[in-house]
Amino acid sequence: MQCPRKYLCVISAFFALIVAARAQDKQFEGKRINAIEYTPSQTLDPGDLTRVQPLHVGGLLHASDVADAIDRFFATGRYEDIRVEARADGAGVIVLFVTIPAYFVGGINVEGKVVQPPNRGQVSTSAQFALGSGFREEDLQPAMDSITNLMKANGLYEAQIRSELERDEHAQQVFITLTVTEGKRAKYSMPVLEGQSKLPDSTIVRATGWRVPIVHWWKHVTDARTRQGVQSVQSRLEGQDRLTAKVQLKNLEYDPQRRRVTPTLEIAAGPKIQVKATEAKVSRRVLKRYVPVFQQRDVYDDLLVEGKRNLQDYFQSQGYYDVTVDYRVRPVKDDVEVIEYVISKGERSKLVRLNIAGNKYFRTDAIRERMFMAPAAFNLRRGRYSEAFRRKDEENIKNLYQANGFRDVKVNSTVDTDYQGKNGQVAVTVTITEGPQWLVDKLTVNGVVQENAKELLSRLASGMGQPFAEVNLAADRELVLTRYFTEGFPGANFKAEWRPSGTPNHVEVVYNITEGTRKFVRDVVTSGLTTTRQGLIDRNITMKPGDPLSPIEETEIQKRFYDLGIFSRVDTAIQNPDGDEDHKYVLYNFQEANRYTLSIGLGAQVARFGTPSSSNVSAAAGSTGFSPQISADISRLNFLGLGHTVSLRGMYSSIEKRAAINYSQPRFQNVEGRNLSYTLLFDNTLNVRTFSSKREEASVQLTQKFSKTLTGIIRASYRRVSVGNVVIPTLLVPQLLQPVRIGILNANFAQDRRDNAGDPHRGIYNTADIGIAGRFFGSQRSFGRVLLRNATYYPLTKSIVLARQTEFGVITPFSAPPGLSEQESVPLPERFFGGGADSLRAFPYNQAGPRDIGTPVVAGGTPSAPTGFPLGGNALFFNNVELRVPLIGENIQGVLFHDMGNVFSRIGNVSFRFKQKDLQDFDYTVHAVGFGIRYKTPVGPIRGDLAYSINPPSFNGFNGTPQQLLQCNPSMPNPSLPYCTPSRQSIGHIQFFFSIGQTF
Repeated sequence: MQCPRKYLCVISAFFALIVAARAQDKQFEGKRINAIEYTPSQTLDPGDLTRVQPLHVGGLLHASDVADAIDRFFATGRYEDIRVEARADGAGVIVLFVTIPAYFVGGINVEGKVVQPPNRGQVSTSAQFALGSGFREEDLQPAMDSITNLMKANGLYEAQIRSELERDEHAQQVFITLTVTEGKRAKYSMPVLEGQSKLPDSTIVRATGWRVPIVHWWKHVTDARTRQGVQSVQSRLEGQDRLTAKVQLKNLEYDPQRRRVTPTLEIAAGPKIQVKATEAKVSRRVLKRYVPVFQQRDVYDDLLVEGKRNLQDYFQSQGYYDVTVDYRVRPVKDDVEVIEYVISKGERSKLVRLNIAGNKYFRTDAIRERMFMAPAAFNLRRGRYSEAFRRKDEENIKNLYQANGFRDVKVNSTVDTDYQGKNGQVAVTVTITEGPQWLVDKLTVNGVVQENAKELLSRLASGMGQPFAEVNLAADRELVLTRYFTEGFPGANFKAEWRPSGTPNHVEVVYNITEGTRKFVRDVVTSGLTTTRQGLIDRNITMKPGDPLSPIEETEIQKRFYDLGIFSRVDTAIQNPDGDEDHKYVLYNFQEANRYTLSIGLGAQVARFGTPSSSNVSAAAGSTGFSPQISADISRLNFLGLGHTVSLRGMYSSIEKRAAINYSQPRFQNVEGRNLSYTLLFDNTLNVRTFSSKREEASVQLTQKFSKTLTGIIRASYRRVSVGNVVIPTLLVPQLLQPVRIGILNANFAQDRRDNAGDPHRGIYNTADIGIAGRFFGSQRSFGRVLLRNATYYPLTKSIVLARQTEFGVITPFSAPPGLSEQESVPLPERFFGGGADSLRAFPYNQAGPRDIGTPVVAGGTPSAPTGFPLGGNALFFNNVELRVPLIGENIQGVLFHDMGNVFSRIGNVSFRFKQKDLQDFDYTVHAVGFGIRYKTPVGPIRGDLAYSINPPSFNGFNGTPQQLLQCNPSMPNPSLPYCTPSRQSIGHIQFFFSIGQTF
């Protein structure tokens, strides 16, 4: 066995010779070993020590055994030096191993004032110390030099770096602390320009961005700014079509007296490159996309040929199947080099038929799903065809068959350019010659000793009677090795062989597995913690001493730490990875994230929504408005070192003000996916014309993620709700106006199988929210509440999606207080309100459902006139259907939609009637159709919807002031008060909404 370092082998051989020389005088050779001692104390795991130590108490001492012991100890990688001594002990001998332990990198900590750039992570990375690798003090100076160069690249030429080492004798680790003293950052000065830029020097300097415009102050030096400046000069030249321009930073010269840096740029502008298309009109956008000269910024034949091929495929995909493309490069003239692509488009055709013949094993639909070619359809006016698509489809079909045992399959395609004698119509026929299917007659697995062979065999793809394919052998290899790596066999090897059996097209497969030596976890060592409590770390480490050393489990633990959201970096490694040890330390080094975060958001809504006004009761349906919105979120991460988060959230707009304090406790009781949170909330909402809603709430919520798609929530809330700015005389009743305490327990379940929550194309989304409020929870009102939602998404084609959503809700009051009906016992803020961009686009925001129709006798004896203001309801039904289609390019999408539904007074009044009976009937279904546009952005699609309400409700409203309204008595008409006559009003047919995100 070889030593890890040559000089160590020399040392071990030298001491072996000494022992041998002593043995020659028969003083120790062959003597019985009475004791084996180590100084300092032994650092190997007891299991490893037993394996590598050939000497044992009671045995006889031989020089060859001593040399073998030295080699084995060195092979573990845990020793810098070993010396073996022996001394007489009566008739026997005592053997003493004198060792100098090796040390390994346990972590790097960067201290001092580090003002970005560079950040602390960049400083530690530039030191190039790998966690768990061997450490030598002579490696410190190159690391310090590397950090110094990083500082200089960022203008910190006066920076000083000091290193300190802390050793952990138990795990043989070295912790490196780098203390940085930055000094002042240098500024740029006028760069030196070499070569031919073919641009004025002032233009080059302006392009670098190293100097502030107008005032001409030089900026501070940073590595990113330097690289960006060079790139900007390059881009400026490319903007003048100098695609072969080269700009290089030759050097940075620092003047310590002035604390200025002078960059030297070497510029070779090159000629202007003009890429043109002749004999066919091609936009510059298309040329830049398909001719790689623009991306590679160079001109050579391979790129020009690739551009020729790309343009040919592009025109074929546009229906010009007979297109021919060639190119020519004209000599440079007047500083211009012209590249011409000669394009002969030919006649435009349409792929009207795509035939697949010869397939018996696979259905035609299964094959078509894997093909790029497609005949003309609603969204493909000319079909989709090109020579590249045809070759790729042949390859895909061939791979499909070969993966299922058809080793001799052949796939060919023919093109009929005059299908059925019609010029411009193309038909493609793909002919499949399947050939025989090869099957596995016998599978033999050799070498499985420590694993469960039966369970392993049951998961292999190449079992007896299964199709034989090379991809199945590769899949089995990955499965077996992954299994062995997971169980602590990093040296496992897999070799597959096959040979024909006695039956034609049948094979025998043999897997030879070499398990290797199993590795175990000696211990898990953590470092780098400052605020975080060790108990939180220990609860998340599922790998214990004595467990198999699984790299997969090691990575899963690392992922779990990242999921806590309190660490900016978590490094993990196996200590001494190359050493011959069976028991190894697993290391985790943490870098804690900034504990405070601040985020600010801006938004707006443009739509028809209402705001309660005590001075205007004449516009019950609201009016078109613009509502800007600003939000702020301040969070304190890792509170008390427990991994908990305290956050303060606020939102302010013209229709809503909200503030909340939240305390979040992730992984409650150390259960994955279980989170507990406590919330204090204040909310003042003005988005309903009838009243303003104020809510002061305290709640506790337990969230449990049962699976990847299913989440459950239990929430207990206690809130005080009140109304203000009430403009309906009917509601001017103390019992309806006084604040109400609501104690409610909610259970919520969500099943999310969408492929993309922000912009889904397939899948389902179901939610159920069930709650009950009652006196047993300290509530002054008692009711049950259920809100169900189901949404599905169907991809009709690759880019067309049919989306639908159905929402149903019901509130059932019980034990109403004396003097209130069950309908009135549900406080206004707790009722269902609907209408708007996210629910029912037949209405403005929150304008659906029952309305104030007045009353001949108000509590107290005063009649009131109708106002038509929305009152909310105790039941709702919404159904939305959208057809989402591509409109312009990849980022603009069009939507055709139909919305139907309403908010109803109670569950018994839910009706699918199309027509309104009279001006006091609101329990019917309202329909709307419309068109919308979605523009994709990184934060979600920006949405604009234009809806036409087919059968909006009409109602009696009031055209006077609130004071005039109080003077009106429906039971005693007064001709001298013309404003007391109810005015017929209605919801407008046209509704417009502007917001962010898909409707559902």
